[in-house]
Amino acid sequence: MRRVLALMLLSGAAVCGGVVQGIILESYSGLPLARTLVRLQRIAQSGGTSTVTQQMRAGRTGGFTFGAVPDGSYLVIATRDGYFPSAFGQRRPDGQGTPIEVTKDSNTIAEIRMHRKGAITGRVLDENGVGMPGVPVVAYPARLPLRSPGRAVADDRGVYRIPFLDPGKYWIRSAAHVLEDGSGRLPTFGSEGNDTRQAIVHSVRIDAETQFADVRPFTGNLFSLQGIVACPAGVASITLSSETGRKTTQAGCGETYQFQGLAPGAYEILGTTPGGLAGFIELSLGGNTTSGTFNLGPMPRVDAEVIPSGARARGIPSISVKLIGRRQDLSEIDTEREITLPDRLLPGVWEMTARVGPNQYVESIVNPYGGSRRRERPDRLSDAFEVFLDPRDYARLRITVSDQAAHITGTVTTGNKNPVAGAPVFLWPVTPDARRSLGGVKQTLSDINGGFRFDGLPPGDYRLLATFDATFIDEELIEAAQAMAIRMELGKTQMIELPLWIAP
Repeated sequence: MRRVLALMLLSGAAVCGGVVQGIILESYSGLPLARTLVRLQRIAQSGGTSTVTQQMRAGRTGGFTFGAVPDGSYLVIATRDGYFPSAFGQRRPDGQGTPIEVTKDSNTIAEIRMHRKGAITGRVLDENGVGMPGVPVVAYPARLPLRSPGRAVADDRGVYRIPFLDPGKYWIRSAAHVLEDGSGRLPTFGSEGNDTRQAIVHSVRIDAETQFADVRPFTGNLFSLQGIVACPAGVASITLSSETGRKTTQAGCGETYQFQGLAPGAYEILGTTPGGLAGFIELSLGGNTTSGTFNLGPMPRVDAEVIPSGARARGIPSISVKLIGRRQDLSEIDTEREITLPDRLLPGVWEMTARVGPNQYVESIVNPYGGSRRRERPDRLSDAFEVFLDPRDYARLRITVSDQAAHITGTVTTGNKNPVAGAPVFLWPVTPDARRSLGGVKQTLSDINGGFRFDGLPPGDYRLLATFDATFIDEELIEAAQAMAIRMELGKTQMIELPLWIAP
């Protein structure tokens, strides 16, 4: 490996300007990781925004070279499917990199070691402790609402493995399954739980496999659902969703569709045709039913009105709003995208946020005439406004925007008060309304003078943390790091000095 690095150093000597080069290795084996995406990200000047200056894929031997790099401070970051993002200078596998200084005569050699994402393995066991093959198993981050980043099916020994998981805490749940004798197994949280309050929490770590996450599914009756697809002509695609996954089938217009082997619980059904028709129903299943009939018609045409709120609302002639949304069913969330209204959107539940000016924030996004039958739970954490679109022809959203946003401006410093450049700064909204308005946790990088800024903040309580030792934060890290608590008031700006936290 030293010979490879020496050859890279010699090859970079002939390049005019600053050079950043190196090699990407797998941490566990030490082998080069060819075709890994490497990006060179410049740390912003005072008051600016960090930008990706160059990016490339590592060669067959894992090497990369950025030539003629302008003077400045940079982060070197590597990303690859199945691996956790890694950067030069990071101190912990789940941390972030530290900046390097580049001048016209410099030649930086960077060795970056990448760590695989975590995995959960276990067994699906019957009443005698024997492995049950073919049972689907789902992993959920241990928070509500339930959203699955991974799933697997038990093999012939009843063993399952769910890979590519970010570090954190997870629940495991089996899905409904029909056995060879026709008996049913109900969705069950591991090891034997009816709901999340009885579920065992499993910790997933980088470069590690969490083992013995066994589950013993409860015995119970499974049911069938059928209905008629009412539409003019053609073939409809029908998707049935529950917390444990999706099932799909097809049926001609006017024909009957059917799903078998369903556990008791809440379900959503979406029907679509290639011609742009859609239908949607919600139901609670407690036995065999033929009540799944629904109509397909034009997708709802969605528009919006923006309502100003605040002391100077009457003086605002118009408000520029960029609406961001993604549809969610009971199992999965679609990819987030910008929505240009008016537009026709699929009926059902949507997660929506909106981007407004730096001196504004979104108070609410609602559909005054839409209503879902989903149950609300006080322990559910939401990063967006939930909007239900009825399967009717027209919906008009109401977006309320305040002109009295708060601001935070500050400097990240070391223990001896020196500014820290390129430090990740996390803003954790404690207040649920603020969390929905901001779309969850916000993150930025301090500039070359250690400065950072958060604009467009709703009033409420926040926690602030600056650290190179985390890629994302949760409640546990917030408390362990004793993150700074701050309360923001309408229209106010707070200036703070934020100490850099170093994990023990």
